[in-house]
Amino acid sequence: MVEDEIVVREGLRNNIDWEQYGFTYVGDAADGEMAMPMIREMKPDLLITDIRMPFMDGLALSELVRRELPNTKIAIISGYDDFAYAQRAIHIGVEQYLLKPVTKAKMIEVLNELRKKMENEAGQKNYLKQFLLEAQEYEQYSRRLFFEKLTAGEMPVKEIYETARKLNLDIDAQSYNIVMLYLSAISRGGENPDRYTDALASLQEKLMQFFLACPEYLLFRWNVTTYVVMVKGAPAQIEMRTSNCIENICRRCEEYEGEVEWHVAAGRQVPRLSAIPECFFEANKIISYRHVCPNERVLTAESLENWKRSSSANSAISSVDPELVKKFLTDGTPDEVDSFLAQLLGKNGDEAMNSNMFCQYFQMAVYLKTVEFVESMGCGSDDFMTQELRTRLKDTEPAAAKDNIRHILKKALEIRERESRKHYRDLLAQALDFIDAHYCENSISLNAVAKELNISPSYFSAVFSQEVGQTFVEYLTQKRMEAARRLLRQTEQRSSDIAGAVGYKDPHYFSYIFKKTQGCTPRDFRGGGKR
Repeated sequence: MVEDEIVVREGLRNNIDWEQYGFTYVGDAADGEMAMPMIREMKPDLLITDIRMPFMDGLALSELVRRELPNTKIAIISGYDDFAYAQRAIHIGVEQYLLKPVTKAKMIEVLNELRKKMENEAGQKNYLKQFLLEAQEYEQYSRRLFFEKLTAGEMPVKEIYETARKLNLDIDAQSYNIVMLYLSAISRGGENPDRYTDALASLQEKLMQFFLACPEYLLFRWNVTTYVVMVKGAPAQIEMRTSNCIENICRRCEEYEGEVEWHVAAGRQVPRLSAIPECFFEANKIISYRHVCPNERVLTAESLENWKRSSSANSAISSVDPELVKKFLTDGTPDEVDSFLAQLLGKNGDEAMNSNMFCQYFQMAVYLKTVEFVESMGCGSDDFMTQELRTRLKDTEPAAAKDNIRHILKKALEIRERESRKHYRDLLAQALDFIDAHYCENSISLNAVAKELNISPSYFSAVFSQEVGQTFVEYLTQKRMEAARRLLRQTEQRSSDIAGAVGYKDPHYFSYIFKKTQGCTPRDFRGGGKR
């Protein structure tokens, strides 16, 4: 409280049981100048101030507080019934304008009114936060498409900004970097690496919460196992923010060491959005070395140079590790084929490939492991071993041999993706049936459905949005709103009962979601406001 009359100040402080009405009295001052440092330190929810005071009056104080602490409510007490004062107070954003003398009953009335308003606003903020967290899910399909075009250099700068604005993405910055994160369940004894595990689901949830709370990072999905973080800020901030990003990822991932396989890599800082593709290319190239450096969690350009100088890299020319080939075929991408081939050969690969004998051995080693992998998916070798490939393998010239191996790997990845799509379409049909049967249960979530199907939440999220064209949460919300509209039209149930019937424990949150998605409140909808 700020009041130059000590009698008024002490009277309000001592005669009202502040805690009974939801407040704690934290301090008072005799004028605005004395009050401002206290306000900055305490950041009160409510400021009560007189207008006429020495050194700094109440209106000047209110303007400062409104600018620095926009969420603080302000009530002004004045001994002057002056329209100009009241008008200025309204312009500043003062909640209450009270004329002296202020009775105890009147102050209690104002406190109750302001407490209800603050509780309502806090509730709305919590609902918005919950809604954004749910909507973020494990990916937003439109965000993923935007980022794919951005990293491919397919969007002019103007279109980048326009699209980002439509997606509510704040991409304005002076500098950028890219951090890539690979995550999958550890496969043991032939287990499917994209299966559901509590550890992977828990880790993804923790990472999602961290990135949602940090506006300097924008999280995107690149594929079913890889996330991309765009780091943004001033040029002097990027290095520190990139390090903090990697440090926070490592801290959370290390909790699940032995349960989740993870790798992280970063590109180099760039000064503009149009340079993001080259930054992404570098980060993507570095993280592709996870296939040959499985024990390196944080991959850097320096660590790769060390690997290239190591004896293991040099000896790669004399033998081909079949487990590396299998691992690449399990989680690699067509874009990584050339990089993986170079890694598999090591730094002396070009020299080794000058030998026709080595070329023949190398082709057959990769071919045999690839056939084994294709057959493990239930496909016959005939599906892979085409007449074209049989003819190709007879050519052991160095240039042809490299092309043959590229062809073998890409063909296997193509078969893997084809079989995966068949498998996931079956899973998606099961998922939609499960959602349709359980959407009215408040415990249903992306994790719950993924666990029911025994599939990784990130895989499920990616497949769901790819095939349905909506995220899981968008689809679930749509189902619930359809049911809510039907019940509002056809029954006399109260809105709170309908909320429970369609899967919402909190009727206020149900009303918030209904208004946000349907454009009107449940009451207005029932009254014919929207059909």
